[in-house]
Amino acid sequence: MNAISRDLAVALYSPVVEGVIPVSSTRVAEACKILENTYRAVNIALVNELKVIFDAMDIDVWEVIEAAKSKPFGFQAFYPGPGLGGHCIPIDPFY
Repeated sequence: MNAISRDLAVALYSPVVEGVIPVSSTRVAEACKILENTYRAVNIALVNELKVIFDAMDIDVWEVIEAAKSKPFGFQAFYPGPGLGGHCIPIDPFY
């Protein structure tokens, strides 16, 4: 990607996507996507495992999550579900 291509992409997406963040290269953009997917996959897997443990301890995982997300910093809620989800996680590669 060169600066002209980046600027054209920003011009295309800015009217319809709030907060377009231009980066220096397509490699950086792809690395960003890998970081996002890995972050999400690890945290979804973690909360699914914790649900199993909390169930065995007779602790309501939903109550735990609600209490944890009451902090104004340092926590992002992830919720248990049927497994890793979203179109990106199973399709995009892991490096």
